[in-house]
Amino acid sequence: MRAFGYRLAYIGAVLIVLLNSWLAYRSLHTFAASQQWQAHTLETLTACEQLVAEIRTAESAARGYVLQADPFLEKQYNDAINRVWDTFEYVGKLTEDSPSQQARLPKVRERIQARLTSIEIGVQLRKVQPTAALTPEQLAIMMTDQYRYGDFTTAYAIAQVEGEERRLLKWRDAQVTSARGSAYTTFGVATGLNLLFLILAFHFLGKEVTARDRITAQAEEIRALATDLEKRVQERTYELQTSNQELEAFSYSVSHDLRAPLRTIDGFSLALYEDYGDKLNDQGRDYIHRVRNGVQRMGQLIDALLQLSRVTRTDLVRETTDLAELARSVAADLKASDPERNVRFEIPGTPVLAQADPRLLRIALENLLGNAFKFTAKTPNAVIRFGSYPGDGANVYFIRDNGAGFDMQYVDRLFTAFQRLHGDRDFKGSGIGLATTLRIVRRHQGRIWAEGKEDQGATFYFTLGS
Repeated sequence: MRAFGYRLAYIGAVLIVLLNSWLAYRSLHTFAASQQWQAHTLETLTACEQLVAEIRTAESAARGYVLQADPFLEKQYNDAINRVWDTFEYVGKLTEDSPSQQARLPKVRERIQARLTSIEIGVQLRKVQPTAALTPEQLAIMMTDQYRYGDFTTAYAIAQVEGEERRLLKWRDAQVTSARGSAYTTFGVATGLNLLFLILAFHFLGKEVTARDRITAQAEEIRALATDLEKRVQERTYELQTSNQELEAFSYSVSHDLRAPLRTIDGFSLALYEDYGDKLNDQGRDYIHRVRNGVQRMGQLIDALLQLSRVTRTDLVRETTDLAELARSVAADLKASDPERNVRFEIPGTPVLAQADPRLLRIALENLLGNAFKFTAKTPNAVIRFGSYPGDGANVYFIRDNGAGFDMQYVDRLFTAFQRLHGDRDFKGSGIGLATTLRIVRRHQGRIWAEGKEDQGATFYFTLGS
């Protein structure tokens, strides 16, 4: 949002600068055009003055020729006549933009032509009568510009054109002054706006630099906190490793210390039964059997706890593992443990491959298939099936049986150590197998869950992360 605001302000500033540039260009263009028209008017006035001067030259040369009959003066007269008409044509072109001037020019031409005709009469008479004197009337026609038109002389006719041009010059001078003032005003406003934008740009740039400095300082603080956190994690990891080593040593110590008195109890109870069994009544022998069963169950619990501890401590080594082959191997061991039972294992004949630790997966399958084998002990036609199917992002593996099953309201207790849904008299067990399986699946970043129904079997599903 902040970046969008900066981008919008930048676009607005560019548009305003472009508008200022356009206004400045427009003012300068108007000023230049006004100056051009002013120069054009001055050029027209100069041409008019030049036209009057050429007429005066023609008159002067003609008078000289009439008095002296000098051929040089005649040539000067003829050259002046040619320049008069060239200059008149030039004035006509310069005033093409003014209809009023174009309307005046025919009368001016007529007056110039009349004046030049009167002069030409004198010149031609002198050529015809080189030695005779001209009559006073002839001289009056030649010498006086007011002979036929009174006060409407050639100078007056051209002055009419000059008067219009002077009026235009005055108006165009005012336009030049106005355009100059407008150009100065536009330049001042544009300069002020540009300075304002520069000040605003430096202001926001300063704020941006301050914000960046603040972010840099925060990043440095975060890096320092991360370094401190990493140091704390290393310390906690070292403490946890030390604690695990101490716990491992304690577990082995406890298991060996517990096994010694168990072996003593089991040995002496066996000796008591063998040496004095015939002297005890049935109740006494039953007590000895109960003592030995309790000792053996205690030994099984110790083994299960040690296995659970090893599963947590051992390193995880993933490799391509055929779970179907592992399942067939575990099934063969289970059948060998109780060959009298009629159990049908349905395991795919083709490989079911996964990236997993084969040692840990064998323990997991031993627990899951062992549970299925155990809880189908009272099922006449027991069927245990292992398979897999593609799930949402990962393959799902399952072990299904048609045994005792369980009530789904207690499903959350299945994977908790020492939590059992069936009594020890119905199905033997330590209550640690599924807890061990849960740890193995979690170490593979997988998930495990179960579905079941009482007396209709159970299905355990699990996935293995990548």
